[in-house]
Amino acid sequence: MNQEQFSAFWTQLKGPLKAKWEKITDADLLEIAGNLVTFTAVLAKRYGATQNDEVNTWANRRYSHWSSNYTTKYADPVKVA
Repeated sequence: MNQEQFSAFWTQLKGPLKAKWEKITDADLLEIAGNLVTFTAVLAKRYGATQNDEVNTWANRRYSHWSSNYTTKYADPVKVA
């Protein structure tokens, strides 16, 4: 997802992002304001490098579903019983 896509998707992403990733605060959401670079910086601040990729992958999955540009790269993981 590039900056233009992220900015267009930001309104749809804010709620699910905060629900899934509890360390993201309302102040963080205001700071990010649809800016992909700021989003990455906030993720690094809240989750560190180890989970940064996981959160970005999650956001890309949401974008893929939202944009109907679903690809196997961002397919939701299959749950094994």
